[in-house]
Amino acid sequence: MSVKARGFTIVELLIVIVVIGILAAITIVAYSGFQDRAEASKTATAMQAYKKALIMYKLDNSIYPSAGAFCLGDQYGAFTGQSIASCRYSTSTIAAAGGAPARDLLKPYMNGSLPMPSIKFIHDSTGREYVGGHFYGSGYNYKLDGKAVVTIEYYVKSDTCSVGPVYAPTPPNFVSPPVNRSEALADGSRCFLLLADD
Repeated sequence: MSVKARGFTIVELLIVIVVIGILAAITIVAYSGFQDRAEASKTATAMQAYKKALIMYKLDNSIYPSAGAFCLGDQYGAFTGQSIASCRYSTSTIAAAGGAPARDLLKPYMNGSLPMPSIKFIHDSTGREYVGGHFYGSGYNYKLDGKAVVTIEYYVKSDTCSVGPVYAPTPPNFVSPPVNRSEALADGSRCFLLLADD
């Protein structure tokens, strides 16, 4: 009696390949979402630490560390087409090294280190790049409901700004009430966190 060897048919093989492809696609999408949430969490943790440090610095010194602007964090790279490490967006940058003296004044309030927000680029609908977070001091004359404020501006790949309260911008003025995010970007949010400056 002869035994005939039976293998897989081409249809069975194709079904297995399609199922593996579908599972791979689901895994890739889930992994990408996990990375975005991790980066948003990293930025939220850093911005919360800077918010607390700035408030404590103001309580101790009656002023914020700078009337100007400086990057929150010290590990930024250069934007596309630029050679200077900077934060903010690509058409109007803040040099990362320029705010070092003011930023270093916050170290004692942050256990001697400077937390770094995410440095993954977020884009608006025109392709402009945004990254990290920065501080705008009293020299920018921002106001919330007519009262002087300073601003922490940060960017997250999320539909909401998790460290707040944040307000919708009409710089140099902002108005109440707080919002979930200050401005929607193509793949994230721009957030304006305001601190009293009186």
